[in-house]
Amino acid sequence: MLMCCNDSFSPTEEDMMAIDDTCVEADEDDFSTDLVGFRRSMRLCRRRSHSAAHPSCPPRCPNSCCSALGSPYEEVVRYQRHPQDAHRLITLLGPSGVGVNELRRRLIEINPKIFQGAVPHTSRAPREYEESGREYHFISREIFDNMIQNNRFLEYGEYKGSLYGTSVESVREVLNSGKICVMDIEPNAVPAVRTHELKAYIIYVKPPPHERLKETRRGAHITTNYYVNRPFKDEDFQEIEESARKIESQFCQFFDHVIVNDELQDSCVQMLTAVRKAQDEPQWVPASWIRPTST
Repeated sequence: MLMCCNDSFSPTEEDMMAIDDTCVEADEDDFSTDLVGFRRSMRLCRRRSHSAAHPSCPPRCPNSCCSALGSPYEEVVRYQRHPQDAHRLITLLGPSGVGVNELRRRLIEINPKIFQGAVPHTSRAPREYEESGREYHFISREIFDNMIQNNRFLEYGEYKGSLYGTSVESVREVLNSGKICVMDIEPNAVPAVRTHELKAYIIYVKPPPHERLKETRRGAHITTNYYVNRPFKDEDFQEIEESARKIESQFCQFFDHVIVNDELQDSCVQMLTAVRKAQDEPQWVPASWIRPTST
């Protein structure tokens, strides 16, 4: 069914000016700690955990979830969000080091009244300056484990003995507030976000050609399994390209939009345009999102 959307989101002149203001190289610590959804430890736990990021594939959505990964074919229909419906979840996906988190962070910086990240959960104790529900939702490990057993996390992992994860409830809270929830995910979390409720719009962030990749990352820093914010090395570029090939070979059928992250400012503009289209224009989605299979 095709629905008309009059309550459209479109990049304003102020948004474009904000892109100019925010698209400069900056360390994460330069940004406000009050911006939810940008916790470095959540990112590190996904990279350093031996279990990486575990997707939680809810049993309530078999047709649009795990089963789609095993088949090259999926029935799709045209869908347009009704103005009274919640916004579609915006998910960014790409190899580590390509700039996925930077794009997400700057999208929220451009217009925090529209865009917001989901507040993660963690089993670690809060630090003195942290407030539950702002940096993280602080819960006991027992409660965290219970949430895992009940498939309440889109993805989760362990870092330095503490569990971190992004729950469906945290994403739902942002969407129910009328904002657009933006999150970056690991490839294995793709099935968990492709549900009737979240209707995730997946933006794949692709590295530019090799020489351009090296040129644009000169002087930049990368977070790896063993180091935080060290300069890029030649092997990092090779790993980015190899990771990109693997992601594309396994998950390309789920990409709704592809951005080659060459110039950061251009990528921000492309991302804003893609987000507007995701919310306001007809898109192909799994038929099961519109005609959910009863269980």
